[in-house]
Amino acid sequence: MIGVGATAQALAHPKTTRNLLIVAMVILLVIPVGLVALPVTMVLAMGPNSVAGTGGACGGSAPAVASGQTVDGYGPDQLKVASTIITVGQELNVPPHGQILALMVAMGESGLRNLNHGDAVDNTTIGVFQQGAGYGSIEKRMDLATAAGAFYARMLTVADWQTAAPTLVANAVQINADPNHYTPFWTPAQHVLIALTGTATSTCQVPADAKAAAAALVADVQSGKLTFLEPRYEQQVLNMADGTATPECTVDARVLQLIVVAAQAFQSVGVSDLNRRCTGMTPGAGTASAHWKGKAVDFYALNHRSLTGSDDLSLQLIHVLDPYAPHGSSLGQSDCRARAKVHTGLLLNFTDAFPDTCTHQHIQVP
Repeated sequence: MIGVGATAQALAHPKTTRNLLIVAMVILLVIPVGLVALPVTMVLAMGPNSVAGTGGACGGSAPAVASGQTVDGYGPDQLKVASTIITVGQELNVPPHGQILALMVAMGESGLRNLNHGDAVDNTTIGVFQQGAGYGSIEKRMDLATAAGAFYARMLTVADWQTAAPTLVANAVQINADPNHYTPFWTPAQHVLIALTGTATSTCQVPADAKAAAAALVADVQSGKLTFLEPRYEQQVLNMADGTATPECTVDARVLQLIVVAAQAFQSVGVSDLNRRCTGMTPGAGTASAHWKGKAVDFYALNHRSLTGSDDLSLQLIHVLDPYAPHGSSLGQSDCRARAKVHTGLLLNFTDAFPDTCTHQHIQVP
């Protein structure tokens, strides 16, 4: 609980006040869902029922296997294994590229079969990904969803996993002898994803202008998908949608578009900061902040989990937004990631990063 003394002291410090509000809102968001927050590694390893995702970044189609279906020599039973791997990836908001990586590894390790034994080199590994004892009990490694979640958890820690050669990313996760072993399976993995979901990519729908983007966000607020830390930030979006926003209270169209993309890619989105000039708030960089110009947004929660700038969802958010951000955009929380020893990997449009408090993920446009 936030004590009365702490609250009174915070009133004189706007940034502290905002952080207390973030804590309070996260409690309201998280407790109804799970009573206690699960560690990131546990959420990733628990399988498809642990996080109610949206079908991958921007809602790719759920996989479906037709009776008697075969793809590149893989039959219905193997495609059902592939379907589970894809589903777990979608529910963890892993982009299609990562799902193809997982399918490629499963093909290269087991031929998309949930084997209860290893090979001549190492007969202690088991399951569709041929995971060793370091992945947990036999039961966990033989459970398809748990094994897939464990693979994705390690894959997401590989630097530049979205841009490096797929077989090298797979080798970094699997630590197999031949780094090129998985190369022949990349194309069949793409074919399987296309056959089961209808596409090997997923594209977010970006509204054409600020008013259209704001209108989409109003709909997300009404559905409960989008939550603002305080009503004044929500009002900024409402006014942008109905055309009544005053000049000092406008939000850059590109910022609104990025929030729309986030709302498409994740189950729920929490925003803690928008245009500070409109609210008169001057924490941190004060009037020099991009928030003062309506060119920044702070995300404090995704999928009912609080963000730190260095957790898995913050990193996923960064990679989901990167293709849609204008070149020269910036990220906060560089110090949070440095302390946690995590890296964003290669980004195309986010070209700068700076320190910020570890209670959210800051995004700003140039």
